[in-house]
Amino acid sequence: MRKWLVALLVFALAGLAAPRAEAFKGTVTVALSGEPLTFDPYIQSEFIGTMIWPWGYDNLVQSETGSGKLIPWLAEKMERLSAQAFKFTLRAGAKFNDGTPVTAAAVKYSFGRIYDPKLKSRLVPYFKAIKEIEVVDDRTFIIHTNVPSNGLPNLLRNWGHVMNPKIKDMDPAEVSRNSHGSGPYVLKEWVKGQKMVFEANPHWWNNKAYPNRPQTIVLRRIQEHATRVKALLAGDVDIITAVPAHFVPQIKANPKMDAINIPAVRILYVGFFTAHGGPFGNLKVRQAVNHSVNSDAILKTLLGGFADPFYQMLHPWVYSGYSKKMTSWYPYDLGKAKQLMKEAGFEKGFKAHLFTTIGRYPSDKETCEAITGMVKQIGIDAPCNPVNFPLFRQTFTAFQQGKRKDPGFFYQGYGNGAGDTAVSLRGMAGCKGAWSPHCFKELEALTDKGLGTADVEEQQANLEKASMWLRDNATHKPVAKIHDIFGVNRRVSFKPRHDEQLHPWDMAVK
Repeated sequence: MRKWLVALLVFALAGLAAPRAEAFKGTVTVALSGEPLTFDPYIQSEFIGTMIWPWGYDNLVQSETGSGKLIPWLAEKMERLSAQAFKFTLRAGAKFNDGTPVTAAAVKYSFGRIYDPKLKSRLVPYFKAIKEIEVVDDRTFIIHTNVPSNGLPNLLRNWGHVMNPKIKDMDPAEVSRNSHGSGPYVLKEWVKGQKMVFEANPHWWNNKAYPNRPQTIVLRRIQEHATRVKALLAGDVDIITAVPAHFVPQIKANPKMDAINIPAVRILYVGFFTAHGGPFGNLKVRQAVNHSVNSDAILKTLLGGFADPFYQMLHPWVYSGYSKKMTSWYPYDLGKAKQLMKEAGFEKGFKAHLFTTIGRYPSDKETCEAITGMVKQIGIDAPCNPVNFPLFRQTFTAFQQGKRKDPGFFYQGYGNGAGDTAVSLRGMAGCKGAWSPHCFKELEALTDKGLGTADVEEQQANLEKASMWLRDNATHKPVAKIHDIFGVNRRVSFKPRHDEQLHPWDMAVK
């Protein structure tokens, strides 16, 4: 989990494959439940964007498919000078897709956008520890942090995309609709709500390592699970994600198709809006809902067993904080739940707004509807409201900002494929977190202390305390840690990843 800290943290230049004669070839069509809210990677925090942005924008580091080991990417070398300073060297000859060189100054400009108040970036909490970026020369820079930041390398494998400084003179809408990076693909067309078309970038620094990657990648937005499966079986698309368990036999029965599942990072959970008071501001009410939701039944039926029971909000791949000690989280106990509602003064129950996405996570709508029935048994009248993701984001923000103050709770998933503990603790539970319905000062202090600890063993202990605080205060109800299930046309060579990344440069048309 934290092996990279044991040795001197220095990346050697990765050995690249020798040049080959093959040219990029063919088209691969990928169908997802949604599309990025924007193609500007510095505005939003959402998993489809995190999956797609690296197609057009390089990260400084990447992770190896299978092991998750950090590997050099746009930065050919990274050296940990101290717990508060990391030195990076960019690859010689790296260019943006317009042919201009990638420089350390471009990195500094890109990161600086996070703090531009006009941008209203949701990434500010993730980059809270960064103090400054010192440009040494065109290819070298040092990231200085305010406190020890052991998780910075993990953060940079999913965030901190490098953008062409030329965008500073562009209309923000133009930036959000196009790609201005050094990544392997260039966004050529975007029909909102329907498809995005990417073409191989001839200027990409790593073209020789992936000579057989697809020339064209088409991303289609198909919201409904069943419709995505039909499109795969009809040969209209080549890869689909978030396949519900009950469709797996149907896909495997087709000799041209395959269904592949892999244990993944995303935790499905129930969350409560507490920042503005109301019934869910009461600990006993949150505990009651926790006890009323039968996670085992959801896992076995609606998730078809393609998930793991889970009892915390940090997945096993985070660099620090995941605890083997946490083996329970408010088990299903209807009698206990009713007693807690009585003690909280809500024996007669109350009405609440429960909402979720449609087709974004496995059986999200169906699970939400099941939760409606479960909480009704303790007096909470909360019909499930399944909505598309943009409306989900709007509704979440309205509750988060206090524009809506009726009792609100939700069902969603949180992934954090980067494995940076700060992304989870600050993102889904911290004050001003992009997906946090809370602002608990005690939790904020525990989180800051844990993330700012330099010694790895002490840091693990401190972050476990923050994680256990989440459980003790019933801030969420983890339901399960899912397996990602992919439907794949066998004409495409494709190896799925555990971290919700989908790398088209790793694909090839057979």
